[in-house]
Amino acid sequence: MLRALKAIALQRTGKDEEGLQLCEEVRREGPTDEQLLGTMTIFYRRANLLQNMSTAFAAACAAHPRDEGLLRGVFTCYVRDFDFAGQQQVALKLHKLAGAHDDFYVWWAIVATALQAKAAMKGRPSALPAEKLLQLAEVMVAKQAQRGGIQTYEQLMLYIDILQAQGKHKQALETVEGKLGDVMSMAADRRSLRASLHIELGQIPQAAALFREALMDNPDDWTSLQQYLDCTLTISSEDRAGGAGDSAEGTGDQAHGGGNQDDLNNGMSGFSLQDQQQTAFQSAGNTVHELLDKVDSDPQMKADAARGVIRGPQLALVELKMRKLVLPGERTNGTKQAGNRLQGSQQEGESNEDEEQSGKNSKGDTTRALAEAILSYYKQLGHMLSCAVDLRSYSRRIEGPSRDWLAKQLQIELQNVQAEPGKQQQQLQGQGQNGAAESSPDMAALLQLRRQISAYQISHDLGLTHGTAASAEAHTLELLTLYKHSLTLCPGLDPKEKAPGDDLIPLAVASLMAARHLDMAGRLDSKSGGASSTEQQKLMQRRILQALLVCEAAQKRSSVYAATRFACCALYGLLGAAGPAATNFDALAIKHIQHDSITGHHMLPVALGCQDAPTLDRLLSETILLHEDHDRDAGDTLIMAFDRGTFTKIIEFVEFKERLERSHALAVARSELCLIQIRRSVPRGLTDIQSALKDACQSLSATSLLTRHSGLPGLEHMRFNEDLSTRPAWLPPQRGPVTGSLSGWWEQRACTSDTGYGRCWWAHPSAAELPHQDAQALRQDRCRHLQIRCLMPQAMLELSSFEPESAQANGGTLNPNNGHAKLHTNGKEQQRAEPAPALLQLSALMGVPYSDLGPWLDSVSASSPQLPQRWPTGQADHLNSQLQAQQLISLAAFAAADAGKAYWQQCHQSKGESSSDSTQPQASIFTKRLAAVQTLFTASCQQAAQQLQADSGHMLLGSTVLGVVHLVSEPATWLSLCVLAWQQLFGGVKRKQGKKGKAEVGVADAAPDEGHSGEQQVRDRLGQMQQAMTQSLQGVIDAVSVRLKAPSKPQMAHATQTALGIGQQDLAKALSGCVSQSDIHASLNAVLVAQCVTLKRIKLQASELISAM
Repeated sequence: MLRALKAIALQRTGKDEEGLQLCEEVRREGPTDEQLLGTMTIFYRRANLLQNMSTAFAAACAAHPRDEGLLRGVFTCYVRDFDFAGQQQVALKLHKLAGAHDDFYVWWAIVATALQAKAAMKGRPSALPAEKLLQLAEVMVAKQAQRGGIQTYEQLMLYIDILQAQGKHKQALETVEGKLGDVMSMAADRRSLRASLHIELGQIPQAAALFREALMDNPDDWTSLQQYLDCTLTISSEDRAGGAGDSAEGTGDQAHGGGNQDDLNNGMSGFSLQDQQQTAFQSAGNTVHELLDKVDSDPQMKADAARGVIRGPQLALVELKMRKLVLPGERTNGTKQAGNRLQGSQQEGESNEDEEQSGKNSKGDTTRALAEAILSYYKQLGHMLSCAVDLRSYSRRIEGPSRDWLAKQLQIELQNVQAEPGKQQQQLQGQGQNGAAESSPDMAALLQLRRQISAYQISHDLGLTHGTAASAEAHTLELLTLYKHSLTLCPGLDPKEKAPGDDLIPLAVASLMAARHLDMAGRLDSKSGGASSTEQQKLMQRRILQALLVCEAAQKRSSVYAATRFACCALYGLLGAAGPAATNFDALAIKHIQHDSITGHHMLPVALGCQDAPTLDRLLSETILLHEDHDRDAGDTLIMAFDRGTFTKIIEFVEFKERLERSHALAVARSELCLIQIRRSVPRGLTDIQSALKDACQSLSATSLLTRHSGLPGLEHMRFNEDLSTRPAWLPPQRGPVTGSLSGWWEQRACTSDTGYGRCWWAHPSAAELPHQDAQALRQDRCRHLQIRCLMPQAMLELSSFEPESAQANGGTLNPNNGHAKLHTNGKEQQRAEPAPALLQLSALMGVPYSDLGPWLDSVSASSPQLPQRWPTGQADHLNSQLQAQQLISLAAFAAADAGKAYWQQCHQSKGESSSDSTQPQASIFTKRLAAVQTLFTASCQQAAQQLQADSGHMLLGSTVLGVVHLVSEPATWLSLCVLAWQQLFGGVKRKQGKKGKAEVGVADAAPDEGHSGEQQVRDRLGQMQQAMTQSLQGVIDAVSVRLKAPSKPQMAHATQTALGIGQQDLAKALSGCVSQSDIHASLNAVLVAQCVTLKRIKLQASELISAM
């Protein structure tokens, strides 16, 4: 015991190794004292080595098999290890020890058996198949039921879960309706479970009756109302999945819509499909109106409905109209096309004019009915903060003339509010939410403001675009004017409270970004072609600055509104200003599970795109720490659930742990952390670089997401927990590498239609895991780029590790077109092995066939540094994407490294041979690759320097800042690693000092024999490449240095003028009315300063690369 306590003391004083050694000595002695084992558990928990205690407790139990305390300790260890089979065995031993009449431990065994079965269903190895395990669990529960052992709700629900897993829905229903069901103390829960089981059995009318009964008890039970409509209306599973499942509250009960339609249509077989639908709709409509009558007849319910506390029956009228819109019998060809468009399908082809004309009236009538229902709901509950959210899933379905009609009606409502405020206030009397304050003038004005905001929000969700940038700007002015008015309603509001007009700010920002898209589209469509790409982006940046100032103005009054903070974070990130972006993100106090759902797609791309080291280290460590802490503590949560008998929670906790383990955000954080460690090892020399590469490969291979065939994270193993609904319409989830996410936004083409947030596929709850085709494409793209990031350290390690023995054993090459030549060993012609496996995988994932990579590099001209006009197969869009062109430089560097390794192996194998010409072909291939990579890199650096030097008196373009950062942190870094390896192998311009002043491995010491004719050619080319890289990076550094001068007053004045807009005095006045000129200057100055910080950081990194070479 004393040694265990000493180990804990050593651990807490930072001497972990000594403490671990002492504790391991005690463990190997096989202690059996329960108190001692508990003390050791404290040490191993802090060391994150709790698995070591499993063997210790098992050994103690073997010595004392009838000690209940030790058996519980073993069970606890198995729970922490998620060893379900071990849990079952120990639980049965405990049950036997406690006696047949004590059923406490037998339920532990039942839960463990059920967990085993669920794990076996997911492919986890098991001694018995899942079916046998479920049967065993059922038998054990049945015995308990016979003895009267099912006495709690949790025990019953576990039994039902086991029966349903076997498909025994009828037996489960009989159990719930029988005596055992009496343990469910809440009648509503029992009724809901019965209804669900009826649906599983295809007994739809019985389920509908139960849901109707629930509605009569609680008219505002939206879940029951949704399920009642599912059961009542004759909608096929296909139509249900694409239609009604996307209801206002996002309940996601699509599974309840797939019942047996034959039962539903019982007694109606003699009627046509249309008659059956009309009858079903009439029945559903009668029920909804009965609910409305029930609310009107009850004074308390009526008052609650007026205040919006009860709004389910009113919203059900909109739901009915929407479901009628998606009925098969109501859909014409035109409505199908509209429905498919709403679901994101991009079907091509057009129907003939006759078909379109025949469906026109039907489509218009049906959509118009839905539009009228939305308008009616707005007129009743437009003063509710949730009005637009309630209607969002319906307004996205309005198309064609009905959409224009609804937008016009909402505009009329807005005009009426503005023209007759007194009349509107009278109508709003009594609709407040604060008792006596409901009739006060202040509350009436506030409700009037909410009605206006709801109208604007619904209009934006309709997705109607402005015809011109000027109209979008005028709309922004209208919103800002209303926002300025809203400030008068809350003069003493605390900044940490949400202001009444805060919801107007995201709309104003969206309108400005729509103006940016319209500006861009107009210039792309222009025939004049007068402005350069840089000039176009400069004009586009004006809108970003305007939007940023709008957000900053709002945050002076209300500092905690999440939508504004997220917008600021994104806008600052797009400008290359990581510091202010981090400040806004930190203000949201993101913590715990939010690091998995929010951080990875909001702030991490900004920190990576700007290489903000402090923020990056913190975000990555917090994300990884979240998962490590949960992995360590999840067992304790399960143990508590076992002790308290909350068995359904045990199953939920296990599933949640598995979901976190497979998190895409966690995989990204781990891969980026490894790459950062590699990047930071460059100044320390090749030895530390090799060590960092090995550590990265080992760390990445330890993840549970790897697939067996490729050794890379697999899409089938990954869970995408990101909450994409927090992204506005103008910030869609970007494809491509997370490091270039912001650069990719700058390069995307303008989107001028259906830009309302309500029509964005990522606005749905859990959008990242939807079966939507855009969501599927996003998952595939992010998985592919994660695989690329995981492969890069492996490829670099394979291409920079030179083993003479393996080179001798694996002699032979591919054809010269792939960068390899034939070699001769002992006078016999042989073929070298395939290129590095990681390089082949990397090339395939980047969309460049490896067979095309070599010939393309050979075609790159080394005479003048410019980006080529022809790219490899599948990479034609590089001409329009600076980001993708930079990514290809890294791949070209790896291809050159592969050719270099092939040449080195030939040189090593031909040592001492009389012929020195055998290596000449491979030397020529290697030097050609080096020349091509040099050309690509030099051209990219010159392009970056030119962009930095352009308009030095103006604010720097955000796209330029992000492009320079990506160039230095990605292709320049990987190319520098290759150069360092080549210097050690073949010789370089200089020798560099390693740690403690010791020289690195001598260049000449590792070089091949001097007699090889191609060696001098390789040495000369390496020297030229090193010099060219140094000069290119120095050119970037010099251009950055010019930008690092403190911003002068003319710069600030120009930035202010640009932000407020030349010739746009109304918008300038609106901004000035919401925030002072000094605050505007402070915000713009923050952008300029943050850009300088980003450039300083990248200048230092470029200088380190030059020093390392």
